[in-house]
Amino acid sequence: MTREPLGVILNAGLGTRLRPITPSTPKALVPVMDRPLIDYGVEFLEGLGIREIVVIVSPGDDATLERARISSSPGVTMHQAVQAEARGIGDAVISAGSLIEDRTVVVLAADTLLIGDDAQYVRDFEQAGAMAGLVLAPVPDPRSFGVAVLDGDRVTDLQEKPAVPRSDLALVGVWLLSPGAIERIRANPVINAKGESDLTATIGELVNEGADVRGWCTPGRWLDAGTVEGLLATHAVLLRGLASSGEFDGGCHVTGSVWMGDGAQARGSQLYGPVLIGAAAAVEESEVASSVVGSNAVVQGARLEGCVVLPGARVVGGTYRDVVITAAGEVGGPGALLN
Repeated sequence: MTREPLGVILNAGLGTRLRPITPSTPKALVPVMDRPLIDYGVEFLEGLGIREIVVIVSPGDDATLERARISSSPGVTMHQAVQAEARGIGDAVISAGSLIEDRTVVVLAADTLLIGDDAQYVRDFEQAGAMAGLVLAPVPDPRSFGVAVLDGDRVTDLQEKPAVPRSDLALVGVWLLSPGAIERIRANPVINAKGESDLTATIGELVNEGADVRGWCTPGRWLDAGTVEGLLATHAVLLRGLASSGEFDGGCHVTGSVWMGDGAQARGSQLYGPVLIGAAAAVEESEVASSVVGSNAVVQGARLEGCVVLPGARVVGGTYRDVVITAAGEVGGPGALLN
């Protein structure tokens, strides 16, 4: 008898696209607004009706599972599996061992956020009896993504980063796998040029062999927080829905929505919303526009626009635009310190 579906959140790997935030911070714990990425992933899987989730982590990561348990709902069982080396997504899935046996497995990249997505992928996938399934979204330039071609909801072609894409439908980082697909990934995966077990390429081989692979376009919005640029863009989108909360001292000029976490302080500053100031953070004598100041961070005498100041960071002076500032004082992103 098959078991209930399992969710798998991918958090292992080097996270090179998110430097300088990683590798000191596991990808799933990278903050988005006032919560880590893992919270959004757990919520998404729970919304699909999944009540058992395994988090794939790198060796030495003892924090991600603890946070996943905090963010999960009562009755949801959380597990951890360790991918010993960064050998591809297929290998990461297989590292879950017996947890993935004889059941539908929904694999989610930790840096994927699907906002306003209420589709029932697990139900549709199991009703179809397909070998594998993919969640897709149209993108302006699909050349840097896995790209699928659909006939109805059947995937007829799957390309990885094609120079000449045959559609604009990109893989968003959600894969649905049947027991048969799991066995194929374990026994005969496609090994790419990096020597990694390539999950998407293996599914592409199944498509070429005539297997039933389905694809569905997300009805919501896909946010890719897997790069520093993508993280900044994700915050820009989420900030638009921010509601005001908190109080400011008389020396602040405030326009737009400003959200203040518990114990946050803003003094003598100009705040041009949307702005989020996290718990116990302080903004003093500064100008902050369309930015996030993480919990326990301090901004003094600085100007920020379109920035993400990570928890615990200290920014004193300077003008920043479109950057991430880490607790170690590192700056990354398309913008720069302007003066």
